[in-house]
Amino acid sequence: MAPSAPVPGWWQRTWPLVALGTLSIAMWIGRIRNVVGDDALSGFGRSFRLGLALSFVLMGVALLTACWSGRRNRNWREAAHRADDGWRAGAGVPEWGRTVATLLVAWTTVVWLVQGIGILVDPHHDAGFKVVHTVLMLGSLVVAGFGAWGLRRSWPVAPPSRPAMSG
Repeated sequence: MAPSAPVPGWWQRTWPLVALGTLSIAMWIGRIRNVVGDDALSGFGRSFRLGLALSFVLMGVALLTACWSGRRNRNWREAAHRADDGWRAGAGVPEWGRTVATLLVAWTTVVWLVQGIGILVDPHHDAGFKVVHTVLMLGSLVVAGFGAWGLRRSWPVAPPSRPAMSG
């Protein structure tokens, strides 16, 4: 049996997911700060905005926790799965982390498409606000795209083999 091709290390297999989790936490903590500091917001409007921002922060924390868990166990065999063309190693996160990443990619895409387009067509927002939020939207969608790409990537590996024991 031919030796397997080298499997990239944990960072090379996982950086898109680390970027997605980090962006979600950083961006949406800023949003929480803005909502809490806005005295004009109250009731349902404030609660909805805080809930939305917290959902991103919590999923970002969960994703980085999954990435850290995968880092502690760097053995690519833990991320290997059987595919039609043989064994393949994927992103260095446990299965539950892949689920969180998938949800975060989808949630980022849906929220920014709805919110971003809503901001662009709303006549109550000035041009500067629209430019800033368009940049945030495009950046978030690019990072979410990298996250989806990171989940889909995999590398071929040889199956683990052990010599037969004579007996």
